[in-house]
Amino acid sequence: MKIAIIGLPQSGKTTVFNAAAGKTEAVGDYSKASHRAVIKVPDDRLEKLCEGVNPRKITHAEIEYIDISAFSGKGKESGAATIEMPEDVKYADALMVVIDCFTPDCSPMRHFNLFNEEMILSDQMIIERNLDKRVRTAQLTGDKEAEIEAEVLKKCLSCLEEGRPLSQGGLDEEAIRAVTKYSLLSLKPLLIVLNIPESDIGNQDKWLAQFADLTIPGARETVVLCGKIEMELAALAPDDQAAFLADLGISRPAMELLIQKSYNLVGLIVFFTVGEPEGRAWTIRKGTNARRAAGAIHSDIERGFIRAEIVSYADFEKYGSERAAKEAGKFRVEGKDYIMADGDIVLFRFNI
Repeated sequence: MKIAIIGLPQSGKTTVFNAAAGKTEAVGDYSKASHRAVIKVPDDRLEKLCEGVNPRKITHAEIEYIDISAFSGKGKESGAATIEMPEDVKYADALMVVIDCFTPDCSPMRHFNLFNEEMILSDQMIIERNLDKRVRTAQLTGDKEAEIEAEVLKKCLSCLEEGRPLSQGGLDEEAIRAVTKYSLLSLKPLLIVLNIPESDIGNQDKWLAQFADLTIPGARETVVLCGKIEMELAALAPDDQAAFLADLGISRPAMELLIQKSYNLVGLIVFFTVGEPEGRAWTIRKGTNARRAAGAIHSDIERGFIRAEIVSYADFEKYGSERAAKEAGKFRVEGKDYIMADGDIVLFRFNI
């Protein structure tokens, strides 16, 4: 999974990238610089599952963050014809926009609106380039797929011309599939990061309340953090981190919440397999059935699927161990059509 980190110049996006990735890339107005890092998704559940087993290897789920060049910040002033988004933004699974809330003259809502304008204009440009082509193809050939796509593109264009992102356009799953190939930015899940000053640590709820209208369940999430402090935390050893957090009066780095929200925003869940060789979190889409989930481990397991033996993480936590949960009758045998739940602890039985 790839998440592109975007923002206006000097919004703190590279600082946030460094904090998430534990990197030390230069920060400031380096508008052409871009950086990449694959990071592990913090998950205390996997650590607890592995405590009694002591596997030789523990493998967390992963995210790739891409810190890309800054947006112009000109919005409509730049004109649609001049907007060209970097490829990394177009093909990211989700976007993370970092908003400056720390400088004395910052204007967070204005900055978010400027980003929104650029995103809408970029999508409008793409749709206008392709709509006439699909209409002509449908008229000349009678191609039903082209006809459906043209109708969806018209609906998208109408939404964008009203100044609304496509995530608020009421598109159903079929319509979204019809335009997936265009990598439309305003259709992507969006994580909004309010980058606050050090003096406001402890006042995160105030910021969340102020920008509550930005959150749209399943489409947009908001996280409040101080990028500067989070970057300093990421550079410390674990013991020093704990002491620093205690001094700040907070229980855990905000970056852990940001990483977890990044992961959840794109509709991903994990299931666990735990044994002496390895304890591992496996990534699947919400709604994946047991047989397809088995394929995340190996195609042979999917092909030869017999059953899935499952204990939920909630039951593991309640009874203290997988064995105790089984003894309490919380062990389940599920077939190929069972829809996996986040936190399922699974043993797949198969035969090939």
